[in-house]
Amino acid sequence: MADLILGVKITHGDNFISLDQQHFIESLLRLYSMDKCKPVSTPLPPQAHMGPASEDEMAIFKQLKVSYHSAIGSINYLSTATWPNLSYAVSSLYQFLEDPGINHWNNFLHVLQYLNGSQDIGLVYSWGFKEEVRAYSDRDWGNCQETCQSVTGFLVTFKGNLVTWKTRKQPTVSISKAEAEYKALCDLTLEIVWFRQWCNECSLLTATGPIPVHEDNQSCIRTVEGNSNLNQKRMKHLNIQLHFVKEFVKDSFIELIYTPTELMIADFLTKSINRLSLS
Repeated sequence: MADLILGVKITHGDNFISLDQQHFIESLLRLYSMDKCKPVSTPLPPQAHMGPASEDEMAIFKQLKVSYHSAIGSINYLSTATWPNLSYAVSSLYQFLEDPGINHWNNFLHVLQYLNGSQDIGLVYSWGFKEEVRAYSDRDWGNCQETCQSVTGFLVTFKGNLVTWKTRKQPTVSISKAEAEYKALCDLTLEIVWFRQWCNECSLLTATGPIPVHEDNQSCIRTVEGNSNLNQKRMKHLNIQLHFVKEFVKDSFIELIYTPTELMIADFLTKSINRLSLS
């Protein structure tokens, strides 16, 4: 049995439920005449870098007479509903809504090429999986070559698959990897608080233990779990975020677990990666 709600097909099986947007993707590909394009294996070219467009690039794009806003809005809908692997690409392209260039448009078309080879991908939740919530926090320090701002990426899983995820450029520059990690961890903790409250309201979660949060920065874990403070005046804003997370660790709401970088599954939310890493 399947239902179509706001462009998302919901399929109910005997022991699973799945979400996909194949119909929406097919329509999107036809809209941009990309339904017969050559598929590619990643949303963006590996190590892709997108900076501000030059005047010449903006002039070439304007000649196409297409709406960049609508194009990015369409893939943003996919990335927030059932396609977390588009999150980094959408976040990168979204920065240039006001002054897009031909390079940004070509990267949007690259996303469509990726979709054309992966239309049937979706999210599947099996009743056989344990009623377990897990979270993963990552960051790419100094990701933006123009501003040196870092990128936060986090995700939360339930019943063996993703239920919430986010890619976000951090609003201020971090002077160290640890600082960028504190910011990402604070954002994730806020998301976990919301998700657990939502689960409780819907009677989806009966477990009462701490939610495991996987983190690949051991210095960050030691600071959060220890008694140290960031005393420098210039770090006051970070102290507030740090103590926010500390409270939830102390109250056994979350439990920080060290996970090596090569096993950090939130990595795809912070950078353009190759096919092997994405899979």
